[in-house]
Amino acid sequence: GLDSRGFLIGPSLAQRLGIGFVLIRKKGKLPATLSTLQAELEIQSDAVEPGQKVVIVDDLLATGGTMFAACELLKRLKAEVLECLVIIELKLLKGSEKLESIPFYSLLQYD
Repeated sequence: GLDSRGFLIGPSLAQRLGIGFVLIRKKGKLPATLSTLQAELEIQSDAVEPGQKVVIVDDLLATGGTMFAACELLKRLKAEVLECLVIIELKLLKGSEKLESIPFYSLLQYD
């Protein structure tokens, strides 16, 4: 789940699916050993294992920069990003194009 509203969606989804949930925070919020990308997002280095399958969730996709950074951060940790999910997509900003080959889904789309 992406900081911070992804924290509202992700835990419920993970609980429903019987899987774990990991926080991806903005810089300076996590107390442990970290992996950082673009001085913007951080994740605990031991939060995912190499080869682990992950789904990234957030409330909104606008320009796609944060979602793209989260994907790259997880790839750096050798996780397999299966897909990205958001509640709202602002289609006019074409953020999903930054995600390239990663499947992307949104519940609501606005032009």
